[in-house]
Amino acid sequence: MNKTGRYISLCSGNFDDRRLGNQLFNFAAMLHVARLTDRRVAMVRHHPHGWLDRWFDVPVTRVLDIQTELCPCVSVGEAGALAYTPQMLSLSRRSDIAGKSVLLCGWFQSWRYTVGVESQLKIYLRLLPNVSTAIHEYFERTRPPSWKVQSFLRVGIHVRAGDVMRSDKWSFGYTIPQRPYFETAMSRFLRRDQAHVSRRTVGPRRRMVQFIVTSDSLSWVRTSINFTDIARKLNSSTSNVNVDVTYSESHDAGFDLGLLSLCDGVIMSTGTYGWWGAWLSNKTTIYYSNWPRAGSPLAGQFKRDDFFPPNWIPIGGPAFQCCRDNRVW
Repeated sequence: MNKTGRYISLCSGNFDDRRLGNQLFNFAAMLHVARLTDRRVAMVRHHPHGWLDRWFDVPVTRVLDIQTELCPCVSVGEAGALAYTPQMLSLSRRSDIAGKSVLLCGWFQSWRYTVGVESQLKIYLRLLPNVSTAIHEYFERTRPPSWKVQSFLRVGIHVRAGDVMRSDKWSFGYTIPQRPYFETAMSRFLRRDQAHVSRRTVGPRRRMVQFIVTSDSLSWVRTSINFTDIARKLNSSTSNVNVDVTYSESHDAGFDLGLLSLCDGVIMSTGTYGWWGAWLSNKTTIYYSNWPRAGSPLAGQFKRDDFFPPNWIPIGGPAFQCCRDNRVW
């Protein structure tokens, strides 16, 4: 079937080594523009760095080569990586795209690209059965034994460290929140109403929350933030609190993202990966408001109202400083 002029896809520059969070923003933007221009999304069958369908069932048209199968094409860029491009709304009225496919070039990191395509995204980003099964089995294995017959909240925490621990990332404006931010965010979930507690529970109602920590640098997180110690302090602070902390170990990026998406709430640090874990969860989300670092080059590209959905909760706090041996401390 002739596919020319009927699709939305990506420019060649987008097929770099960008990771899962940025791939998801690209995908949302393709669906968004497809809706605005009455086109369909197409993706290369063999992504050079792997794509979403390693973990998700993504039923879009696949092609071997974009240029030969979808073009003639028009390339469309963005006003800024961390802001929405309003000109997208008038794209369908541009005469130069008539009879042509549209290739998106950029990052498209804004919640506004999900507007109007929320249901499609939820359908297209269904976890593969084997991934979903593995996550639910993990939940059962890590559920505290004494909580088997009681209802509780399961809150996912994502801490991005890894690459943003480098001095060049710090200079550009990336930040990693220190322990006080996570303590405040975790306490916020403990203060929520107790509607989630089962009526079958016997005895006084307790605030029961299991926090599952995900990160690209778990060993660093264990020592530098130490969520286990935070839980100990929260448990000792009042008699009607029961807090458990579990670290998601030896799992790949898709597993941890799916894990976050199935939680009852999300605490994110910074970055697009934690952002998508929170968006897919569609539950209470707390984000670190001291990112990017004020006055940094990254802050100059950033439009907060475009990046963070308005119903997410901002909490501040100190960030780790840079740098010793090219690492934050």
